[in-house]
Amino acid sequence: MNGLSLVSLGALLLATCIGNKSAATEVTGENGADMVAADVAAEATPDTLVFEMVECRDSIEYKVKVVDYSSDEEPAPYTVEKVADTWEVNTLIAVNGPAEAAKFVNQWLLIDVAGGDSYSVHTADEVAQAYENLTKTMGVTDVRSVLAKKKNATDADAASENEGEMMEIAFKSANEFSSSTTVMWQKKNLLTLWNSGYDYAAGAAHGMPWGVGKTFDLKNLRILTLDDIILPEGKNAVLKILIAQLKKEYADVWDMATQAVDFPSSDPSLDGDGVRFDYGAYEIGAYAMGMPGVVVPYKKIQKYLTPEVKILLELK
Repeated sequence: MNGLSLVSLGALLLATCIGNKSAATEVTGENGADMVAADVAAEATPDTLVFEMVECRDSIEYKVKVVDYSSDEEPAPYTVEKVADTWEVNTLIAVNGPAEAAKFVNQWLLIDVAGGDSYSVHTADEVAQAYENLTKTMGVTDVRSVLAKKKNATDADAASENEGEMMEIAFKSANEFSSSTTVMWQKKNLLTLWNSGYDYAAGAAHGMPWGVGKTFDLKNLRILTLDDIILPEGKNAVLKILIAQLKKEYADVWDMATQAVDFPSSDPSLDGDGVRFDYGAYEIGAYAMGMPGVVVPYKKIQKYLTPEVKILLELK
């Protein structure tokens, strides 16, 4: 689309959703956007958070030129087709629980939704600094004003889309974008969010999915990294266990005979069963393999876990 970012479009829709706390209440917003807001069922404890979940869906219709590039004619013949870019965004807002933990997680969620570098920040200071830089750069102070600013900036792009030069593509298709942040797992002082999405550019052979878990240490206000979870001297042993489990779970779709495998580029996360390792599309296999992910049980690698993580997990 001409100057129109689907990532921004997904984010801007949240501006009209934040604050809708009625469970599973569907409303219609600007441009016919469907919005659903619901409370995530969870009971607050001194060390856990309660979240509000917000979902937004919308689309923009416009015309494209579908060009027959296989033709010998000059210029190549085309037809004008109407398509609709679509997007769906789900996110969370911490609405109850420990104040400092809620602030830390909400700052990270804001950085992520606003398009900041949410994957390179880990400590409370790093998150706070990134949050401050982002809010100063955008001239905003909170989630609502960030999303409202994005909405104002992209409304003009959306309004002018049909007036600009038509996009030329080889077959009738439209841009698609979706993103979602959900609670994967939570216990005392630990929270794991699952951050995932899908991005497809009109005319491409296929879209690109992503999915990664982020584990928040709510006691020490940090996002856990590989080094926070696995002892340095235990990494080789854990990697061997991880590779063995990958071979077992993906034997029917994966030939590892000539491929060297390392830890995923994203940090591991924690859930109720073990340490989760998630690889991105193409990271260790063909696109058809998807995004391989395995959970290595704590009992298999307990001696390689850091003392701090053992305490958080209440492992003896």
